[in-house]
Amino acid sequence: MPLAAKLCCWLAGLQALTVIGLEVSILVRVLKYVENVFSSWSSDKGVAIYFMLLVIASLYGVFLVVGGVLNGDTIQIIGFCVFNLFTMSLAIFRYFQVRTWLNDEVVIGDLVYNMIQREMLASIVVMAGITAVFGVLTYFVFHSFGWEIYKRVGADMKIRRMYINYRLLVLLLKMDFFVFMGFAVSYIILILKSSDPEFAITIALVPLTLMVLSLAFWGLRRESVWAMWTVVVLLCASSAYFVFKCARMYDPKQEAKYATQKPMMTYYTVVSLVVVAGTLHQCATCLANFGYGLKDRIEITRGKRSDMEQIQDYYVNAAGDRRMNLDG
Repeated sequence: MPLAAKLCCWLAGLQALTVIGLEVSILVRVLKYVENVFSSWSSDKGVAIYFMLLVIASLYGVFLVVGGVLNGDTIQIIGFCVFNLFTMSLAIFRYFQVRTWLNDEVVIGDLVYNMIQREMLASIVVMAGITAVFGVLTYFVFHSFGWEIYKRVGADMKIRRMYINYRLLVLLLKMDFFVFMGFAVSYIILILKSSDPEFAITIALVPLTLMVLSLAFWGLRRESVWAMWTVVVLLCASSAYFVFKCARMYDPKQEAKYATQKPMMTYYTVVSLVVVAGTLHQCATCLANFGYGLKDRIEITRGKRSDMEQIQDYYVNAAGDRRMNLDG
């Protein structure tokens, strides 16, 4: 494993440990002085939700980096940098909104805010610093993994472009998972009450999202046209859902429900729409690439095709190494 790749794994782990430590410190202090964080369906829960999102995002970032390194996937490591910027933006939102959430307890709110202000800033600085270092390391990882990509898909530039689009869609589907789950959980806890008609619908969307993303992974790997078109239709439906939610936030009749959560939920909705739009674009691109040999090439590298099929694309030299057959 290249040194740059090892450093990526260590840095992602270091960031996760640091951010989780800071978030635990923040939550402990808030729970100590603000008693109604979990006792009622109130805006005070925003502190706990941000704690959950930032902790899970830190762990999810480690998953992205380690998976990218083990698979020789530079795109996923670059994706971690983008994901880290999104996580940092949540931390910035939290920094500016915490005072509003704690306003119910004026004296205690100011006291708690002053106590946790440094930890909140530290989280932002750590994520910004790690992202900057990753930007440099990604350059070296890209060159280190270039040979791995060549061995995986060969020198054909058309196949390589298709493979890059394939990996980019895999990354976007992983992003979709975190963004959709984060939006659903935040919306259920911060906005809805158990008596709201949307409560059961939003909960039902969680397993439905998992099913759609699983179908997308399966359809992409098998080059199943019907599966990918099903995913495209459902993603279009999810786009309409997010547009509806965004419009609902600015409905005067719903103003009280979104009073203190409107900025954060609007931002999360816009990010979700951007990720869905990117996923739709990549789904269409990968659909257009079906049937042009990428699936066969990937199956060869995974050892899923028979020796007679592999011999059409590879030969074994005198040293026993497998080499590309250039006669085809």
